[in-house]
Amino acid sequence: MTSTDPTSAHPQPSITAVTRYDIFNYLREISSPWWGKLDEVTFLEDLYDLDQPTADNSQLPTVRADIQQHRINNYDLDDDWIFEDSRLGLSDGPDEVLLAFLARTVHPEVAASVDEAMKQVEELNRLLAPDGWGLRSYDFLSGRPIYTPVRIPPTGPLVPLPLNDDETSKLDLVLGQTYSLLDCAGEEPARDLLRTAVLTLRRDGGFFNPTPGDDWTADTYEAVLTVERELHPTCTPETKEVIWRTLQPLLSQLGRTDVQNLVVEGDTRPLPNVPPDWRTDAAAPATPIIRGLRLSFSTTEFDVTRRDFADLEIRASQDSSGFHYLYDTRARRMITDFVLDDRPRVATLCNVTIIKKGDIFTPRIKLWKKDKRKAGEVSATHTVPDTGTTRAVKALVDAGDVHENFWKVINFLQGCAGLSTPGDSLQLVARDESQLTQLLAGQDRMMVLSAVRTAIGGGLTEEDIRLISNRREQLQRFERLLTDPDYFQQEESLATTHGAEAVWQAFFEANQWIFGYGLNLIACESIDDGKLERITTGANIFGGAGKRIDAIMRSKGLISSMLFCEIKTHDTELLARTPYRPGVYQASKELGGGVAQVQKTASKAQQLISREFLTRIYEDDGTPTGVEMSTTRPRQVVVIGSLREFTHNGAVNPEKINSFELYRTSIQDVEIITFDELYQRACFIVEDR
Repeated sequence: MTSTDPTSAHPQPSITAVTRYDIFNYLREISSPWWGKLDEVTFLEDLYDLDQPTADNSQLPTVRADIQQHRINNYDLDDDWIFEDSRLGLSDGPDEVLLAFLARTVHPEVAASVDEAMKQVEELNRLLAPDGWGLRSYDFLSGRPIYTPVRIPPTGPLVPLPLNDDETSKLDLVLGQTYSLLDCAGEEPARDLLRTAVLTLRRDGGFFNPTPGDDWTADTYEAVLTVERELHPTCTPETKEVIWRTLQPLLSQLGRTDVQNLVVEGDTRPLPNVPPDWRTDAAAPATPIIRGLRLSFSTTEFDVTRRDFADLEIRASQDSSGFHYLYDTRARRMITDFVLDDRPRVATLCNVTIIKKGDIFTPRIKLWKKDKRKAGEVSATHTVPDTGTTRAVKALVDAGDVHENFWKVINFLQGCAGLSTPGDSLQLVARDESQLTQLLAGQDRMMVLSAVRTAIGGGLTEEDIRLISNRREQLQRFERLLTDPDYFQQEESLATTHGAEAVWQAFFEANQWIFGYGLNLIACESIDDGKLERITTGANIFGGAGKRIDAIMRSKGLISSMLFCEIKTHDTELLARTPYRPGVYQASKELGGGVAQVQKTASKAQQLISREFLTRIYEDDGTPTGVEMSTTRPRQVVVIGSLREFTHNGAVNPEKINSFELYRTSIQDVEIITFDELYQRACFIVEDR
């Protein structure tokens, strides 16, 4: 390979600076220099044109002369000077430059021996693999391999050698690689078992595998996979074998051939939090005492007052039973009861069981009182007056004091996706808008309207629903007009009047709400619930055929203010195509004309009514509308173009956007809004974004 400009081929190398740093450190540490059996000049001649003039301020005429002076005559450069020399492009140049250099270091003419070259290739491949490169032999010279760089699939996380027993971070990466390989192989049960598991290495020493003659010694290990206790019964021998077949080669690649087996164990329960005054609250043992030892029972209760419902999720059993249950992801345990109230002797609980009925899962709820003085789930009892007999409290549970916590549980269940809560009224369980739409499909319109009105409170009419749904549909149409030229051309061909401006005029006439909150977020509307486009001079709305304006509006309030708007198109150029001076762009003819047009229209209209601070508005035929507006400094707006004009290949031209912003902020009485900015304001109205 000969390169005269090593940095021109690929401006964005895929071999990262991190990998290059590791490679250079490795080459510095090996016993032989990077030029091997050759001298430096002879080594580099096959890679670079050393007779090119130097690109820096060196007084020497060529790179060859520069190397001769500093490496042979004076010897004032270190052996690894090549890694930092920008002229050679090894530290920040294209991938091909670095790869050609590495292939040259292991060439039979350079490397001291075949064994040394093979060891060097193995380590270089390990460092290059995460970035998708490797060295492969493609030919032989006197029986010795010649290597060339090839593209390979990235290998994922790089686990540095060696892999020691207690390096949990490396073992976690190994487990992640195992998970990824199982996912690619479609082994879902084995893959899912690893999601929350922990991998460790344990020396056997004959304790766990004491069978004579089984090749286990004090120096052999086993891989220990610790999984959640609830998942441990689902780990069948077949699943364990699949995991071990995938894990064992990874460990062998990392030099751990001493790991001979895989053991799957369930995790231990977390110890409970005990307050300092626990003795005073422990009037009686909650668990049995045998031979002086207290037997700890794992609780399946969830304290509503202290815990976060976000920690709960619904899980399915790993077997074919279809059983579903609530699971506490923080405490790692199944949940059957919600603690609504916890007192020294009695606790009020809500038992929830998930039942499958057909294809629907529904919760079954039971309120009961627990006697905390007795072990296990023992219902509290109380004495019936005048009889001396006792009755279980669960037969007459009073939830009056815990109703707020009870409804927390109900609201949580109603919010669970895929869980149906029964009832006579309409019940909706949906995770997103599409599911909600499917649930409402086919329902009686008045029933749906009544249900939504009840849910949100207040009055909700069919007109309200029509407006909400129509605005979202029109917002999508707005986006298509902006971004789909074929769609815009189709709309233009269907317009009653020709021209691109006519398409936008018709769209905004039908969707005046876009201007309603779109201009400085001041609520605006048409003058008299009529059209936006009106005649403002001559036979006009102020009492006098004359000048038309694309939109004249008034602010909403007790006293309205006038607003004049000139509407161009989204393709109208904002700036001149060529710079006026280097880095300086002037406003386009259409932008300057639009500003002048709205200023002139507003000025003429104001002259007609300048004798009054308030003026009445009339229909075109002279009929009064009953609307009064303030005539003091009417606002003026030009809607024109798109900010996409200033982008090229996804990047913004800073000189153009700067020239445009300077221009529009310098216009005192006229606000210039682009179509894409108006679209984003419309998104804020409809979708709050």
